[in-house]
This record gives sequence, C-alpha cells and structure tokens, in this order.
Amino acid sequence: MPFFLSIAYFSILLGLTLYGAHRLKMLVLYWRAMRRPAAPDPTWDRTPEVCVQLPLFNESLVVEALLEAVTAIQWPADRWHIQILDDSTDDTPALIERWLQAHPAAAARVTYVRRPQREGYKAGALKFGMELTSAEFLAIFDADFRPEPDFLHKLMPHFAADDVAVVQARWEFANRKQSLLTRFQAVFLDAHFVVEQTARAAAGLFFNFNGTAGIWRRTALEDAGGWTSDTVTEDLDASYRAQLRGWRLVYLDRYVVPSELPENLIAFKSQQRRWTKGGIQVARKMLGRVMASRLPARVKREAWWHLTIGVVHPLLVSFSLLFLPYLWFAADRLGAWWYLANPAIVLLAGGAPVAFYVAGQYFQRRAWREGLGWLLASPLLLSFGLALSVTLCAAFLEGLFSNGGEFVRTPKGGHQVRSGGLLTRFRSRTFFAAITAIEVGLGLVLLNGAFQFAGSGAPEVAVALGLKGAGFLVVAGLSSGDLWPSFWRRAPTMPAA
Repeated sequence: MPFFLSIAYFSILLGLTLYGAHRLKMLVLYWRAMRRPAAPDPTWDRTPEVCVQLPLFNESLVVEALLEAVTAIQWPADRWHIQILDDSTDDTPALIERWLQAHPAAAARVTYVRRPQREGYKAGALKFGMELTSAEFLAIFDADFRPEPDFLHKLMPHFAADDVAVVQARWEFANRKQSLLTRFQAVFLDAHFVVEQTARAAAGLFFNFNGTAGIWRRTALEDAGGWTSDTVTEDLDASYRAQLRGWRLVYLDRYVVPSELPENLIAFKSQQRRWTKGGIQVARKMLGRVMASRLPARVKREAWWHLTIGVVHPLLVSFSLLFLPYLWFAADRLGAWWYLANPAIVLLAGGAPVAFYVAGQYFQRRAWREGLGWLLASPLLLSFGLALSVTLCAAFLEGLFSNGGEFVRTPKGGHQVRSGGLLTRFRSRTFFAAITAIEVGLGLVLLNGAFQFAGSGAPEVAVALGLKGAGFLVVAGLSSGDLWPSFWRRAPTMPAA
C-alpha cells in the first residue's frame, strides 16, 4: 500500500505542478504585455448599425438599473437599437413594462422580446434575437453590467480591421469590497480578467469572449456557426470556433465595465460550476479540432492549458483525500531525493498560484500594499480555493460526461438577493446538499489529522492540515445558510426594485 499511495500522491502533485508552472508562464506573458507602450486608440469614420442585446431571466432586482445604463449609451440615434430578450417567469416583465412606459423616449429604440419557451437558454435567446435584427454588430450585456455612455465610441473603432470578430472590455466589480467573500471572489476573477486575458491577447494566443460587455461582428459569428447550446458556456465555444476560422479577438484591458459579484456562496458556487462544466464541454468539443488544425504549436499548447484547466479540481480533491493516508503510511519511506524535489514541487504547485493571484491585485492597483496584503492572506486564499474544489470537481465530471444542460443564472442584486430561486429545483438542492456534506466530511477528517500530528510533535503538518480542514468547514458553513432553508420553504419573493 505505501508504494501505490506514493505513486498516486506524486502523480497528483505532478499534475498540480504542471498547471502551477503554466500560471507562471501567464505571469511572464502578462509582464511582457505590460512593458509594451500603449497602442493609440484606432480611428474609424464609419458608424455601422449596432444592436444591443440584453438576455434576461428573472432579474427583477437589477433590470431597471441595467435599462438606465444601456439607454444612456451614446451612438447616432438612427444607427443603434436595443433588444430586451426576456425569458423571465417572475415579476421582471412587469418591471420592464413599467419602466418603458415611464421612459417613452428611451422605449422608442427598444424591442421587447418574449419567447414562448426558454429553448437553448441564453444561447437560444441570443440566437432568437439575432434573427430579428439586421444590425452589423451585436453588443451584449448581462443584467448586472453597467456600461458607460462612451462604450460604443470606445470599442467600435477596433473593428476597423476587417478580421476582428469580437472586442471585449474588461470586467470590474462594483461590490468587490462588500464582504470578505466578494473580496476573495474578486481576487480569483481578477487573475483571469487582468492577467490571463491580457496575456493571451497580447501574445496572439486564443482567448475568449466573456459572454457580456463585448461586441460581436455579425458576419464573424455567422461564419463560426452562430450560437449553439450544446455547452453551457456558449461564449467560450463561439470564441474558439471563430478563431479557428481565422477571426481575431481584441481585448481592452484598460477599458472596464462595472458589474456585480454574487454576495452569497451558493450563487458563487453555481457560477463557478457552470463555467467549469462548460469549459470541459468545450474542451471535448473543440480540442480535437484545434490540435488537428494548422495553427502554430504554441497556440495549440495554450489552447490545451486553457480548456483543460478544470482538471485541477479533481486533482485537488484527490490530494485532499490522499494527503492523510500518505502521511500515515508512506511519508517515512521516502529517500533523500524527495528532500531535493520537494522545494520545487511546493514552489510550483503551491507558490505559483499564490504569485498568480497576488500579482493580479498588485498589477491592477499598482500598489505594494495590495500585493503585500494578499500575499499575507495567501494561506486563506489557498484554503478557500481548495474548499471550492469539491463543487468544481463535480462540475468537471458533469461536463466530461454530458452535453449542454440547464443554463442556471447567477442571482444578482446585492445583499437583497437570496439564492432560494436557484435551489427551487430538487436536483439543484440535492447537488449542493451533497457537496456541502462532502465538504463537512473532508473538513472533519483533516482537522482530526491536525490534532493527531500536533500531538505527535509535527506542528508544521498540523498547521497545514488545520488550514485545509478549516477551509472546507467554513465554505460548508457559509453555504448552509442558503441551502438548508430551501428544503423546508421557498425563499420569499423579493419586492419590486
């Protein structure tokens, strides 16, 4: 048993080390991108027709603010219009109708669309709306985004090059300082929007439209095959299909659109579950095509790391399950080579993600205190990320063995929203209840190991186990406040915003 435990344990560490090394590669590419002088804003003497699409589903808490922001966008009056693609089943339609009646000037440029069925979810709504307009460009906003009036004037000139399919703005989070949970979320997401997207775009590698706060060229989307619902991340799927057809994507890391982070953990887990599941579905669908194409080898390699990042989560869960048995039965059988290899493994598997997240905060704020503060908090960040791995491992398996699936919206609306609407279906409650039970079990096992190693004179191991166990228990505890009441009653309907 010690031999097989060692093989399994080191295989897991090898996988984590490789993905950690890739994080360092992203930092190097980002550093190179930041050293380049900022390119001047392009100019374009055209004012093509633009359709602003707003795909909505039960967004009563944020829809009015969305309409206020979107209708204030500046563009020649006869060259743009708005589609509200509303599949809502709550009081959102009534709020929209009331707002349009109260703002007749804005309503004149709005087409309010209600589909008979929510077929294809968000991808289906966008496809349906696309058939109702002849606009040359399609700008898309989710319900919690608040574009500035100059959005089109800033993004549209980048379509002056005929091979540009998408121009994507960077996400910013208006409520990042609302709570410790939103601060942690912002750190994880900034690593993607600040570091990864900028690095890939600057290096000429494949990256993706983020589903909102961006603009598509209609001909590029049609050439790529349009919106499809065989994955739950239709934005990633369409981006790869377009780039395989030779289209380019442009990322504006210096132009941001404010949005909102979910303020309860079940909502955040649901968002991450969909992104992870959809990413693996796109990997199954697109990686073969990418590898068989005539793209440069470096583009193929990055596409592999990009689309398979979800593999990290089953590796982390396996690490959590094997860590204690390995320490009990196999750790004392290691030879001297381990003491040479261990520092490198710790640096890449554990240190690289810390550097990745901390650098995202430092480079975004350009303040040493931001970087230093999150460096000191890195054990908490790693514990939080490890605890989320149970949810994301399940999502990875869902994506590995299924196509499509229900597009579960992420509830938004600040502190007013509860995730009860997310859990009204029994299968959603069962999924998150099972995840929480596993988190509790892992947390208790790891804490028990921490006490045992503390008593046997190994305080460094005890601290590591204690942090990991506490992370699982804290995440489970934060989830239970939204989860367990849903078994007994539905969350109360929120009053109209």
